Amino acid sequence: MKKKYVVLLHLLFWFYFVINYFLRVDFETGTLIFPDFSVDIHQPEIGLTYTFFFIYILVFYLNYWIIMPKFFDIKNIQKVLLALFGLFILFTGLRFLIEEILILKLLGYHNYAQGVSGNFYIWDNMYYGSLPIIASSVLWFVVNTLHLQKKQIELIESKREAEINFLKSQINPHFIFNTLNNIYYLVFEKSNKSLKAIEQLSGLMRYMTYESLNDTLPIQQEIKYIEDFIQLETMRISGRSNILFNTEIENIEFRIPPLLLIPFIENGFKHGIVNDEANPFVIKISQKNKVLTLETSNLINKYAKDSHTGIGIDNIKKRLQLHFPNNHTLKITITENIYHAKLVITL
Repeated sequence: MKKKYVVLLHLLFWFYFVINYFLRVDFETGTLIFPDFSVDIHQPEIGLTYTFFFIYILVFYLNYWIIMPKFFDIKNIQKVLLALFGLFILFTGLRFLIEEILILKLLGYHNYAQGVSGNFYIWDNMYYGSLPIIASSVLWFVVNTLHLQKKQIELIESKREAEINFLKSQINPHFIFNTLNNIYYLVFEKSNKSLKAIEQLSGLMRYMTYESLNDTLPIQQEIKYIEDFIQLETMRISGRSNILFNTEIENIEFRIPPLLLIPFIENGFKHGIVNDEANPFVIKISQKNKVLTLETSNLINKYAKDSHTGIGIDNIKKRLQLHFPNNHTLKITITENIYHAKLVITL
């Protein structure tokens, strides 16, 4: 939800509050009586109105900006209820301190009549305190729900765009043609690798066609896809490939968004040299607790035909920003000969 609309909602609420709280109706003449805020605060009605309005605003925005964003959790509702109870105590305590002690000392009057019972005072403040708390909670829910809906739509659109871009850049006719040619050669030579190659291509196509439609998948499936992809790519490389692929996974059921890591590997094959004896294409994937780390390093191919470098990485940056806006770091370092990328995600 755009910031200007949020501000407008707040302005409308306070306009409604002022109209209902401050305006009075003269039933004899049928006219509205507007308050005169310039009158002397030594008059009890005016002074108490100012203090009540101040406490009302304070409690309203304490709940809106702190309590609801920090403590609301549908799975642990006791936490927010306890925080709201503390806010009720704060409201009651502030009113007592300001209206019954400070104003009495400074201006000579107070709000409640002398001799009012403690029970009446507490229940009366529970009622008045509930007004800003309920109002700010409802407004926060409205704004937060609209924000989450907008974010979800952006996430879906970004995922769809990333998948389409991935299919266009990776599983294109040229890639399939070369892969099938290599498989044909293996079959012609009656190589034992031909069946494995067909199985890997089938799995790769299945993963992108069906599995990638899920919001998240176990990390073992993404790694299996990467392994098949690497083996299919190395079939097209002349000479012996030099690829170091290492994984350290604590929990194979650890779930991540599909097609999250492959753009970095695809980028290395497309724009790097993977058969240099002195400079291997290094791929490291590790997961411990809630932290996922991917690190790649490859020799840059300065003579690569594809000039559209970085498109896949740009797409993944957008997805990362939508999936994990405050829970990821991506550092890309390009030296004269080496391209190095390190992605760290806390899920």
